[in-house]
Amino acid sequence: MNKLSVQNIDLLGARIIDPVENIDEVRDLFIRDGTLLHCDDGIKKAEKKYQLKDHTILPGLLDLRTHNRVPGAVKSENMKSLTRAAARGGFSSILTMPNTNPASDNPATIRYIQDRIKQYSSIKVFLSGCLTLQSKGISIAPLGSLKEVGVIAVSDCPRTPSNNQIFLNALKYAKMFDLTVIDFPQDSYLSTDTDVHESALSLKLGLRGNPRLAEELAVQRSILISSHLDIPIHLSSLSSKGSVSLVKKAKEDGIKITSDVSAHHLLFTQEKISSYQNCSKLYPPLREEIDRDALLEGLKNGYIDACNSSHDPYADHLHDIEFDLAPMGAIGLETAVSCFIEALRLKDPYPELALKMSSNPHRILGLKLPSLVPGGEADLVIIKNHEPWTYDCFNGESLSHNSPLHGHLFSSKVVMTVSSGKIAYTNI
Repeated sequence: MNKLSVQNIDLLGARIIDPVENIDEVRDLFIRDGTLLHCDDGIKKAEKKYQLKDHTILPGLLDLRTHNRVPGAVKSENMKSLTRAAARGGFSSILTMPNTNPASDNPATIRYIQDRIKQYSSIKVFLSGCLTLQSKGISIAPLGSLKEVGVIAVSDCPRTPSNNQIFLNALKYAKMFDLTVIDFPQDSYLSTDTDVHESALSLKLGLRGNPRLAEELAVQRSILISSHLDIPIHLSSLSSKGSVSLVKKAKEDGIKITSDVSAHHLLFTQEKISSYQNCSKLYPPLREEIDRDALLEGLKNGYIDACNSSHDPYADHLHDIEFDLAPMGAIGLETAVSCFIEALRLKDPYPELALKMSSNPHRILGLKLPSLVPGGEADLVIIKNHEPWTYDCFNGESLSHNSPLHGHLFSSKVVMTVSSGKIAYTNI
């Protein structure tokens, strides 16, 4: 992996939050040969010492929805730029979506991506494979073969199978191989050829509207199937108030449903597209204030389990066209953590951040929960509290610049990411 060489550092005086070990205190941490210690073992001298008053250290963060452009569109993003952007945003791990070109529905494509990860990645990259061949929803992908080559989840994101029988059988097949199923809930008929949320504003702007019902029908389908088959399903990128209500009821009924929300949807509403700003054309679309309020409440109350970046890069020449022709999606790896902190407006957002962007994403994927326990591999993020900074998408790590947050002033900043025992990003 492409990481900085420093492996022996002292992290002094920061607030440490670890929900796995129930730790929340100010203390020193020491990293020696990539291993995390709670006291200096005296065997090796630190290469660097960091005084971290007014900083917070959390276990490693994991993004549940990163769109990878390798193979297929390396001018929009390559593995080096993708993982450097993730590290700069505080993520020590990402889960990539399978909509590559060719699609991630076969072992050969997966091996190609893994080769690029070994050569260029600065963090841990987990792969999802297609649930159906080419994510077209017509026939089931070879899930057993995908599992054998290292895929840990399956999804057709940013699609979902419209054929209920195919979806049902694919879920049964995925369960056989202990693969996490991630459904992107959008009814393929109601959401096709849409640009924005269906509302009075979409009519005023003359744009094709995506109704809440397109999402809520698909959410209800997953809930019913999960209940019927007793199979866990993770719902990616909820955007509507109705979806939150459906998931809340499902959880109360003991149905094995988990869900996440895009960081952009916690901060913005459809008003961002009122001036035809292409970078605010997201999928699912930004909706109304009542939806944003419901998403925030769902996150705070635990009905929504996680927050993702929905990082979806497009090169400038693909995005700088007429609004109705531009692709839907925005980059978000470098801003998701700061978005989360700002949108929740909590006096102390860090315990929630550790839960919704570290512990829960790992739990959803069936991965070992990251912890700051001594003796474990160092995997963490350091955030400087109350550190104003302005996001400049043209001065980031991503090769693409399609962000609705360009020029946005944030209040807290990621200053270091450690992944697999090595520094992947630092700005201290």
